[in-house]
Amino acid sequence: MDQLSTHQLRSLRLDALARDHQVVSDLNQGITNGPDALVKELMDEHGWPAHEALDAVQRLQEKALRDTTGQAAA
Repeated sequence: MDQLSTHQLRSLRLDALARDHQVVSDLNQGITNGPDALVKELMDEHGWPAHEALDAVQRLQEKALRDTTGQAAA
């Protein structure tokens, strides 16, 4: 069997925890659907082309990850 990465193990652990705890499940679902909901909002409500909405959301995610990583390192 192939070795799972740390990221994959954490993801599986979160999925297992979400099965037992509704609050964790709700938060996980909100995070999971967040980028898709934002892309849909930009396209449907603001008329952005799909490629621009996807690119903008991806850049926001990258910035949030950098900010989070920077805070954790501080």
